[in-house]
Amino acid sequence: MALPKLDIPIYELKLPSNDKKLSYRPFLVKEEKILLMAMEGGDDGEVTTAIKQIINNCILTDKIEVESLPLFDIEYILLNLRARSMGDIVKTNYSKKGCLEEKCEPIEIEIDINTIEVHKDPTHDSKIELSNDVGIIMKYPDIDMMSKYTGKLDKENADDAFNLIISCIESVYDKENVYSKTDYTPDELTEFVEGFTQDQFKKIEKFFDTLPKMYKDVEFNCEKCGYKEDIRLEGLASFFG
Repeated sequence: MALPKLDIPIYELKLPSNDKKLSYRPFLVKEEKILLMAMEGGDDGEVTTAIKQIINNCILTDKIEVESLPLFDIEYILLNLRARSMGDIVKTNYSKKGCLEEKCEPIEIEIDINTIEVHKDPTHDSKIELSNDVGIIMKYPDIDMMSKYTGKLDKENADDAFNLIISCIESVYDKENVYSKTDYTPDELTEFVEGFTQDQFKKIEKFFDTLPKMYKDVEFNCEKCGYKEDIRLEGLASFFG
């Protein structure tokens, strides 16, 4: 005789990138085990693979390509999965060098996951005019891109900078045509990016600097020495306690 099946609740959320609704279930013990094992291993590739596997398992809406979702969508989905699976409150220990006494203990900060939002910079634009005649359309970096590259246009690591830009180019346009990235070789795209002026490169930097981000501003208050400071917690590591 088969064991009875447990009812699993179903929830909905809106993707921050496009407001598309999707339904999902909480992750189960088996999926929590997958994530914990990957995080304990400390390998970025294993963590990325585990995150994609868990989200693919838990999303019930058809035709959602997790690999193509922007990183901030991935973070938002995973945070909601954490809230529905492990509870709404995250506790994280935080310490600051600004404390007046060296022996001050880290402060435990409680965060309600439901109050964490993806913040969008009003100056952010995926359409970038490089000149009066030529521009590019950028797409948001996905989880694979961000695990492979630094996510920042560090000029000391030019290869990463160029590769990240090329990965995020969707198309190039001028007054007459739109040129799809898929019609050109990596060498041709690299030559195109290497031809940017400093001002044009700064426009690309702005695209990455103003990407939507998931963060929470909280007050750090050391009761022992009285030191106070407003701090910003961002990234999954801050909220996945």
